[in-house]
Amino acid sequence: MQRGSSERELAARWEEEAVASDKAPAEQVLLDAGAAGEPERKTAEERCKDPARAQPRAAEEGDTRVAPRPPPTLRPKTKPAPARGLCPHGNPRSKGSSCKRCSGRRADQSCTLRPVTVDSSKARTSLDALKISIRQLKWKEFPFGRRSPCDIYWHGVSFHDNDILSGQVNKFPGMTEMVRKITLSRAVRIMQNLFPEEYNFYPCSWILPDEFQLFVAQGRMVKDGDPSWKPTFIVKPDGGCQGDGIYLIKDPSDIRLAGILQSRPAVVQEYICKPLLIDKLKFDIRLYVLLKSLDPLEIYIAKDGLSRFCTEPYQEPNPKNLHHVFMHLTNYSLNIHSSNFVHSDSTSTGSKRTFSSILCRLSSKGVDIKKVWSDIISLVIKTVIALTPELKVFYQSDIPVGRPGPTCFQILGFDILLMKNLKPMLLEVNANPSMRIEHEQELSPGVFENVPSLVDEEVKVAVIRDTLRLMDPLKKKRENQNCKLSSSSLSMASVDILYIDITRRWNSVTLDQRDSGMCLQAFIEACFYLAQRKFKMLPLHEQVASLIDLCEHHLSVLDERRLMCGRSGMSGGRAPYSGPPQEATPSAPLAEGNPTPCANSAHKLPHSRHTLS
Repeated sequence: MQRGSSERELAARWEEEAVASDKAPAEQVLLDAGAAGEPERKTAEERCKDPARAQPRAAEEGDTRVAPRPPPTLRPKTKPAPARGLCPHGNPRSKGSSCKRCSGRRADQSCTLRPVTVDSSKARTSLDALKISIRQLKWKEFPFGRRSPCDIYWHGVSFHDNDILSGQVNKFPGMTEMVRKITLSRAVRIMQNLFPEEYNFYPCSWILPDEFQLFVAQGRMVKDGDPSWKPTFIVKPDGGCQGDGIYLIKDPSDIRLAGILQSRPAVVQEYICKPLLIDKLKFDIRLYVLLKSLDPLEIYIAKDGLSRFCTEPYQEPNPKNLHHVFMHLTNYSLNIHSSNFVHSDSTSTGSKRTFSSILCRLSSKGVDIKKVWSDIISLVIKTVIALTPELKVFYQSDIPVGRPGPTCFQILGFDILLMKNLKPMLLEVNANPSMRIEHEQELSPGVFENVPSLVDEEVKVAVIRDTLRLMDPLKKKRENQNCKLSSSSLSMASVDILYIDITRRWNSVTLDQRDSGMCLQAFIEACFYLAQRKFKMLPLHEQVASLIDLCEHHLSVLDERRLMCGRSGMSGGRAPYSGPPQEATPSAPLAEGNPTPCANSAHKLPHSRHTLS
């Protein structure tokens, strides 16, 4: 009898595991990460040390490797039904109450979420940084793809997979075409014609060969008006990358027109002759910008980037040094072949450094770093605004509204040059910025080895990790588990009592006596108290931010309801007044922390939040 009971219990347990294994991927428990600010998850294997129960886990992962099922003798076709009046655990069930094990299990299920799944099979050169980021987030990676859908698909080059019908993809359709040198120049030029003072961060540009005669005529006209003007121009092939095909000229007649431009169009720009120098070297800045959404427009700027240095001391262009690429061109792929290139042993030395180390150095010399950041932020936002209309056309063409398809996001690389007066100038935008975290080192003539890069890993892993955190598809589910202010531990009656107590106490100690309401300090104390009661497992600043977002969400819902009621109550005539129209403001960059923009209702503008940490 005892043996039969054990077999039934074991069979029931296997049946439970078999049912759970059909859910892909497995559920995991979210744990508070404390000061680190990164979610930690405890896998089912860690919670269950029994090898008999751990065996079916492979089937949960959704991978091509499936663990064998338990023996047939231990898996009845139907799960034994509990006796009448008993819960599934065999405990007596009374009216209005339930088994503690069952209620505890339901409570545990309500607070558990499966891990986010990432398909990295097409990540290419960004794979190493992506793997580290997924491991830090305790998410689930599928390096060889997966039969069932994943939450996030990470592509290395472009949006080219029409088989993805759900989830999120890290590329926008048409982005590669939009940021090519000719397309970018045309998009910015349109805005320069409309708003010349706002878009003066992009050098004067001409498209070759179409605008060659215009380029010659305008150059001659400016020179006639100012004989002392001796410009230098830089020619960039439209489809070029890594510095390929770039050269400097002093006279339009020096442009290599013969046959090359017909098959390979280019952009010619006025060369910036007075860049900011550090250690007598010219450098540019590679900043990483996350375009999270087009509608509403949400933009994030990573708070750190890369500073890439030339390897020869800078001199203003003259006919003798125009061909010195190591002096004038900051491209990493060019300068790495210079004998003067220095691989960085720290983030503040060498030919590639972190942008934050440059800011620290400038700050020590009295430079207003906030002003520099503000100008860079403005440049990024205005550039994305110039690109957005055509990007929406590409997006709606590939993923029409109402048809199944993924949502898109993308990391862009902005190459920016600081002038001597600290004004930022946009050089170009890269749709596929390199996310490699190693560099090639020549061990002997012709023999190279990939060596980890400290600077690249510090910056790029943080960018990818925080991008994934911002795109976390399960974040709303975790936030919506407690979607109302009132709960079993915090009733509205207790909120009213709190209001009365705090108001009475503060009114007795403040000089500014009021007939009603509470002073600002009292209101802050109440907010802190409610935030700590409502969001117990978060740091205080995140508790307060979560409470504010929660309140804003419910206020926006109330506004929608009032608007709907007003419309339904109208018999004709004017629409109800809903306040002055708001000016759409693109969300902007960063400072500290990792808040995400809140757009909880369709009509609500995204908040301007600051950064990827």
